[in-house]
Amino acid sequence: MRKTIPLAAAAALLIASCVSAPESAKAPDWTLTTPSPDSSYTYFVASSSDAKGDDALATEDAALGLISQITRYMGVDISVATTGEAKGTLDSYSASVTSVVKQKGSSKVAGLSIKDRYVVRNGSMVTVYILAQYITTDLNKEKARIAAVFQEKQDAVAKPEAAGDRAVSSGRYFEAVKSYIEAVVAASGSDIDNADIKLERNVNKARATLAKIRFIRVDAPTTAGLGKDYAKPFQARLAYGEGDDAPGIPGAEVYVSYQRRQSSGRVVTKTERAMSDAGGVVSFAPPPPDFVGKAKLVFSLNLDSTREMLDKIPTAYDAYVQAIGDDLALRSISFDYTVASAARTVPTGVVVIDLNDDGKPATTSIAQGGLFESLAKEKFKAGLAPLNAEMVASLDDAAVLKAAKSAYGSGLSRLIYGVAKVENAVKDGSMWQATARMTVRCVDFATGMILYSVEKTAIVVASDEASARRSALLQVARDSVAKDLMANLP
Repeated sequence: MRKTIPLAAAAALLIASCVSAPESAKAPDWTLTTPSPDSSYTYFVASSSDAKGDDALATEDAALGLISQITRYMGVDISVATTGEAKGTLDSYSASVTSVVKQKGSSKVAGLSIKDRYVVRNGSMVTVYILAQYITTDLNKEKARIAAVFQEKQDAVAKPEAAGDRAVSSGRYFEAVKSYIEAVVAASGSDIDNADIKLERNVNKARATLAKIRFIRVDAPTTAGLGKDYAKPFQARLAYGEGDDAPGIPGAEVYVSYQRRQSSGRVVTKTERAMSDAGGVVSFAPPPPDFVGKAKLVFSLNLDSTREMLDKIPTAYDAYVQAIGDDLALRSISFDYTVASAARTVPTGVVVIDLNDDGKPATTSIAQGGLFESLAKEKFKAGLAPLNAEMVASLDDAAVLKAAKSAYGSGLSRLIYGVAKVENAVKDGSMWQATARMTVRCVDFATGMILYSVEKTAIVVASDEASARRSALLQVARDSVAKDLMANLP
């Protein structure tokens, strides 16, 4: 059984054992009092006993005692919170010291040597004393090296937190938020002391900084004309602090999101980038709108790099991640406006020819009626403008323009014209299915330009063929062409 004896107890044992020992076996003074440091060396004394008289075991335990004294000198405190890297460094160092004490192997510790050792036997018990001398300069170098390893994880949190504090004080708020999140990431994956407390502290600092970053509305249009430049740009001031007079934040990158119509007719969101000026103002005018209806433009801060860092935080801290994510999302401002077409106010004629299956003009005007009805409901300034059916059916743009200007040039400014045809009608079980195709154009009398051109189809199912054909023509005119025309005609 091994037993490490405190220095006072070891001294008592030594005295007891020396009673029967010859004078030449008297214990050296260093076994009782550790020598004071001199100009070159710092000294350490350790001792240990083994009840069964095993010198090797006693020596090994004495080595552990020596290591404990040296690490206390270095100020190293091992706890459950000590990092694996730091523990590994210390374990390696301890193994080297043990080899020096046991005088085994080739391991060496710079500056460390065993100056003397003394062994006392008392019956079956053996006590081993070790006097180690350590070159003080080498000892201090080793102390600095190991201290740096132990400090590394602390610095992983402390340094970015301090950088965040400095950034806030100098007005670099985005950099501050990023530094605080960096500290949160370090604390979340760390086994340093009080990691949770440090994590929460930096989360709170990041959120407090974010809460003061906001957009203040400056100016924006509430309406826009289809295909026309905006009357003024959308403007907001990025500021830090409370109140509308809070100081602006210059040089910040901002995402600008707005809507555009694709060639398929679908409205999608497009994103561009802008920068705040010296006063913190962000100003942006999108291209002329290419659709009609409600629209929205949004300014939002580019905080992508900060969001990416949040992905590194373990799921155990999801509540914090969610809170910061919500704060990041709030660093935006939106502008609602309406895009309208001036087409409603322009005197416009309408002529659409129904075609028979052979492509010749029919006697009906179902598609024209459906289109005209939709325009009237939306208060378009439109009227019927009959022209030669065969000419319209040919879709000869030049001929149609010439005839329309001759007949209606004094009262109209535009003409909507086209053709509609049921391409097929088939019986499907007890029902009929009909497919109608409609081609429509709008020409401007003053410029001769084709302002709008589209071809749409519609499929309808009805209980009989006549109903299916009629419904297909009405649907392609009312739902497909009319809606698209009103959304896109400038």
